[in-house]
Amino acid sequence: MHTLWSAWVQYLPDYWQGVRVTLELTGASLLVAIVLGFLLALARLSTLRVLDFMATAYVEIVRAIPVLIILFICYYSLAQAGLKLSGPVAAVVGLGGFYATLYGEIFRGAIMGVDRGQKEAAAALGMPEGLVMRKIVLPQAFFAILPPATNQLSNLIKDTSLVFTIAVADLMFQANAASANNFLPLDMLLLAGVIYFLFYLILSKLLARWELNVQRRRG
Repeated sequence: MHTLWSAWVQYLPDYWQGVRVTLELTGASLLVAIVLGFLLALARLSTLRVLDFMATAYVEIVRAIPVLIILFICYYSLAQAGLKLSGPVAAVVGLGGFYATLYGEIFRGAIMGVDRGQKEAAAALGMPEGLVMRKIVLPQAFFAILPPATNQLSNLIKDTSLVFTIAVADLMFQANAASANNFLPLDMLLLAGVIYFLFYLILSKLLARWELNVQRRRG
């Protein structure tokens, strides 16, 4: 036990550096996923068949590929093709691009769930389609989006642990580096697991409280 605690204390500053990188990657990837996911949802709902086809193909193909392979494609394959991305940029592109398919389906389902009659009534009053989307559809869809979207955020944080494979100095990278230095892999990975658990616990509590507040305001 003494060895465990001393090892944890020794490498804790490195771990906190990894925590900062993990949080930055999560925030940047989430932003990419939300923006691209919303565009994918609009494309799949578009009356232009070419947009629907392209967005559907992207979603079906990307969702079928493991996240780790997508990260390798962004970091290694693109470099061989002449487009070299740094580790953090490749991580954001890979994670954001993958989670955009999940968020896109969440957005699309929520938008389709809004009563069609309200949209038709607004159109009958002469409201432009963009205004109908902003003023009527999206505010109602938001409440359907919130629960599954927050769940995917928790998954995104856990999937950032894969970016150490492309030399990004996140929390898992620091855990592996510490393991190589002191030959205590279980102890070092245990500390990383504890930190990920605390992330999940704090985030889930904050998001649950936020969802409750939103629902109360709606009620």
